[in-house]
Amino acid sequence: MGKISALNYFDNGSFSTFSWVKRPEYTVSPYYYDEDRAKKEKLKESIILDNDLKTNSIIMAHKIANTLTVYPVKGFKGDKNSNFYEYLTMGIFPYITGGLTFISLFNGITKYLKPEKAKEAKKYGFSMALGVIFYAAAKAISNKIVTKTLNLKTGIDMDLPCRNVVDLIATTPEEYEANEERLKKLKEAGLPDKKSFEYHKVYESVDFPRFDLLYKTPEGFPRNYNFDVIAAKNGFGTNLKDSGQEVKPFIKEVVSKARTTQNISQYLWAAVGVGLGVQDKWQKLLDLGKLKKGDKSYYSYTKELLRNIKDITKDACKEFYNGGAEGCRKLSSKIAGRTILWLAVLTTVLGTINAMRNPYIANTKDMESNSVFKTNKKVEED
Repeated sequence: MGKISALNYFDNGSFSTFSWVKRPEYTVSPYYYDEDRAKKEKLKESIILDNDLKTNSIIMAHKIANTLTVYPVKGFKGDKNSNFYEYLTMGIFPYITGGLTFISLFNGITKYLKPEKAKEAKKYGFSMALGVIFYAAAKAISNKIVTKTLNLKTGIDMDLPCRNVVDLIATTPEEYEANEERLKKLKEAGLPDKKSFEYHKVYESVDFPRFDLLYKTPEGFPRNYNFDVIAAKNGFGTNLKDSGQEVKPFIKEVVSKARTTQNISQYLWAAVGVGLGVQDKWQKLLDLGKLKKGDKSYYSYTKELLRNIKDITKDACKEFYNGGAEGCRKLSSKIAGRTILWLAVLTTVLGTINAMRNPYIANTKDMESNSVFKTNKKVEED
């Protein structure tokens, strides 16, 4: 009998809602994409995806859905096809829910406190919520600053996503025989023999970037087109005999330096975000939330809210930079806030500039200017 799965499936450009999907008899596992759709939509091999909001949203939705359904089930069952990618992907869940859970627990006790204590508790709970939001936002924005700047200057898009198609593993003679039978039926039906999707980034690994995918260019473009663009942007020249071999060491160095910059700067910016989120000026948002819609028109209410948010944000930034509100500023807070802020700025700027430097071109010029390269002597064997 065919297997039934309640798990949704994703493809390279669309996202289907949760639905019951009947699988063919020769489909071994219920948590991989449907072979009929795979044939129709040609999902047969690993490819580079577009780096845009739609694609990244689909990828994130795919990871979150599998984190909540597929991957934990496979892990608890001891599935031999569970892998490190799935383990890392499941890290999304505590990352998203950890701070929210802590905030919910903190705010949940306010109803058991006296009114004046409850008011103070809500104040700190609100600051925690803003701190979590600004923490995540600051990390994401700082990473984007580095990657977008590098992409514009060098043509290396460190966020470029790709979809890997992964084989299943047969670990016992019975599984091997069953898999061979399945592959035979798939081949007879003209269906692909790949089974699961993993979403990575082309430059995710410094040591083993997916250079092979960069050679897969659209029809009409030369095989080395992606490397030609990077070579031209970084001073290697044009019409190179093999631009791929020329720029690969440079790409690895750029990615390595940029990752280091991101790893350091993102937590400095996250600290800035948390510091900004705990400023007293944000408490005005709680007062705005008490306004009743019946008192004003919806348009006026929204306009006032947006105007106040702008002013509150500006005042909160001043508080953070100056060590507190006027009349209660602390020198220690001022020094700590400014130190973290300027460290974050300098790390991001200097680290990005360092990553964009091309030592290979400098070394090449030095070699060309050397007297050895100025002679035209022919090397003769003795």
